[in-house]
Amino acid sequence: MVLNTAVVLPDEVPVEISAEVLSSPSLLFLYYRIEHILGIRARSEALQNLNKYLEKTCGSSFIEDPASYEKLLTSREQIFKISKFLTVSETYFFREGEHFELLTELMPRFAELNRPVQICSAAVSSGCEAYSIAMLFDYYSRNGLNIDFSIDAFDVNLEAIETARKARYTLNTIRDNSANWRHILYSYLIQDKDEYVISPSIQSKIRFFPHNIMRGLEKQYDIIFFRNSLIYFSTKNRFNVINNLADSLYNNGLLFLGISETSSVKHPLLLNCCSSKTFYFKKINSALSLPVPEWNPINIPAQKSYNKSIFNANKTYEEKREYSQTDPIHTKSSPAQTLKHTRLLINLNEINVIIKHEEGKQNAENVLDTLNNGDTNSISGSCFAAAALYYLHNQYFDIANMILTLLEKSNSGAYTKFLRGEYYFMLKQGEEALNCFHEAAVKNKFFWPAYYRIVSLSAESNRTSYEYKIKKAIESIELSQTDKQINKDNYECFMGGFSPDYFLRILKKKLTLKQEVKNES
Repeated sequence: MVLNTAVVLPDEVPVEISAEVLSSPSLLFLYYRIEHILGIRARSEALQNLNKYLEKTCGSSFIEDPASYEKLLTSREQIFKISKFLTVSETYFFREGEHFELLTELMPRFAELNRPVQICSAAVSSGCEAYSIAMLFDYYSRNGLNIDFSIDAFDVNLEAIETARKARYTLNTIRDNSANWRHILYSYLIQDKDEYVISPSIQSKIRFFPHNIMRGLEKQYDIIFFRNSLIYFSTKNRFNVINNLADSLYNNGLLFLGISETSSVKHPLLLNCCSSKTFYFKKINSALSLPVPEWNPINIPAQKSYNKSIFNANKTYEEKREYSQTDPIHTKSSPAQTLKHTRLLINLNEINVIIKHEEGKQNAENVLDTLNNGDTNSISGSCFAAAALYYLHNQYFDIANMILTLLEKSNSGAYTKFLRGEYYFMLKQGEEALNCFHEAAVKNKFFWPAYYRIVSLSAESNRTSYEYKIKKAIESIELSQTDKQINKDNYECFMGGFSPDYFLRILKKKLTLKQEVKNES
């Protein structure tokens, strides 16, 4: 039989497509049409259920009437209806509570906007996420904080949206791992036999509607939640989705992805931040993603007064001995010319002391002031590294680059390589960053931050390679925790002060999710 509509295949067939789908013209047609319309990589079982629904709706099979299939898939209303076959509506109240802890910390900042906070809950499923956000904001509003808000919540699954609008939930949506929030949750739930109804005051703060994220968003937001949904999208469409989200954030607006998704996302307008033991993104000025100019003393901000004793106090005996055996170069023409080519040592405990107790900002300004005066002899390797960390985290890339260039002249160890990798990592230069992190990992097998970054940059590699790198990162963390000789080294200063247990949990979750995807395909 001759088909009325040709099925056009791409040059490369994605590895996610099962043999069962490849052998069926109707399933293969649906796979590519769904991927094009919704960006979703539909599983074989989902496509089979969708195909049965379409056959029943059309009264014929794809082979008999492909035009009817095409007509249904071009209908916006039908897309919202059939999406129930393609997505999973797993949700519960205050899921991934770390994000709500961070929102709690930021409440005073939102109150300073002097206008309603604009919030979006994208891919909201049956509504628990949007209601949780509304409860949290309303709770603090009722307890003395002058704050107002409105929430737009959407999902491509019309059935899920209709459930959210009804605002009726079973006990299954109240989980043990959200116990810390029950004092808020129960104050907004009204029990009705075996179900719980959301308070009308909370319902009134949320607008639920069906929407396809691939079409972008209609307005700007201060906060966007888009959690645990990227896994459904094809690789080539993930950037389109993230780009739509970034475009719809106000400057300094916040984006929350699922805890296991954050490290795989790179976008020039989104700065990866960490607070309250969780990662999130902040919308930044696009100028920060431009090429970094060479260092020029004119560009350095004015320096504040400081206490120079920090430098000598933090120098090790070996560093002092090296300096005493080398004659200084008497010139102030540039910082690069004044640094002696001795081996600067980096002590992680010293970096932690500088960052936590001596204030990283003061040390960073200290280093710049000393360099401007042409005196590098008093700067320890640890102070150089701590200053580089400070300027990297605060997006002063030109200054960070200058300091790293000087440090690299006298130290080529794992920590310096890692810092250079961080510089490239934050500038979205993935290949250069990956090379630096690999060098750092080779130099020190216990240096788990390097392995973690390798995993972050390898999310799009083939499944076997990605799993291997996750396992290597887990192994590095476990080695650093159990080896008594290495235990004295505290690597947490490179990862925002967070313990390796936090990153170990993320890595193990990544491995579990990857295995689940493999089993499904």
